Amino acid sequence: MDNEQGGPSPLSEITVTDEVIAYMDKRGGDFRISTSCSGPILMPVRVRPAKSSDIPIKAKSHIIYISRYQIQWISEISMSMVPRLLFEDSDYGF
Repeated sequence: MDNEQGGPSPLSEITVTDEVIAYMDKRGGDFRISTSCSGPILMPVRVRPAKSSDIPIKAKSHIIYISRYQIQWISEISMSMVPRLLFEDSDYGF
């Protein structure tokens, strides 16, 4: 399926958990979900820049760019997509 801009569009609504919103607020900026060997991964765009083929979704005051290869498999963006090396213990309530 393609949207009016000519790119793929999600088949269903994608939700973003409150924990991910708080994580993005704490770090600032926009994020991107890309492919890794362990599945989808949420990274700041300053680390993993968005591609022209990514699909942007609004998450409060942030934009999350989702790889066109991942979008069909994602229904929720959660803290399980944040690499352990980028979070602090308090991000998970530890």
